[in-house]
Amino acid sequence: WLVARLGRFTALHPEIEFRMVATGKLIDLSRSDIDCGIRFGNGKWPGVRADPIGSRTVLPVAAPALAQRLRTPGDLAHVPIIVDEATMLSWDEWFAAAGIAPAPPRSGPVYSDPALAFEAAVGGQGVLLAVEMMAADALHDGRLAAPFGIRSTTRHGYWFVTSAERHVPAKVHRFKDWLDAEIAASAGRTAPPAVAPAASLP
Repeated sequence: WLVARLGRFTALHPEIEFRMVATGKLIDLSRSDIDCGIRFGNGKWPGVRADPIGSRTVLPVAAPALAQRLRTPGDLAHVPIIVDEATMLSWDEWFAAAGIAPAPPRSGPVYSDPALAFEAAVGGQGVLLAVEMMAADALHDGRLAAPFGIRSTTRHGYWFVTSAERHVPAKVHRFKDWLDAEIAASAGRTAPPAVAPAASLP
């Protein structure tokens, strides 16, 4: 989601040199040359200022051809469910939001990287539980569909973090302002209607 938009930031601020470090490790921002970070979790990390960014809305997504086979949430028992080993999202919470008991999961492909799990969903390999903001572009352009239109709110979310022990440079404030504007614009992109007539579900 972010990489696809970074060209707009560099065009607005060519004076700022941008370097991204993608890692699953928790970097100590007070002892590194990294100015800021984006983390997913509960926002409670020592030594950082953490500002929530984006929404915490999640929903199942699938390639349109697969989504057409899903008429009710119970149909999830009959299609592959993509397993994202790094996820903090809960299918049980989503089923609770749908007002039904969890369907017995059918084994699907397993990925250790969320980006690969997302691409697997686009490729039709199964259904993925995803953060709506991360899926917004693919839902908007039709690469993915939301088969039920049922959303839940996760306890975890994305956070913009900076060191609590260091001064925040002006360039970081500029990046955060730009990021907030991009997130607001993305939230305004509504997904197409659900492909299944599930509006009557709880």
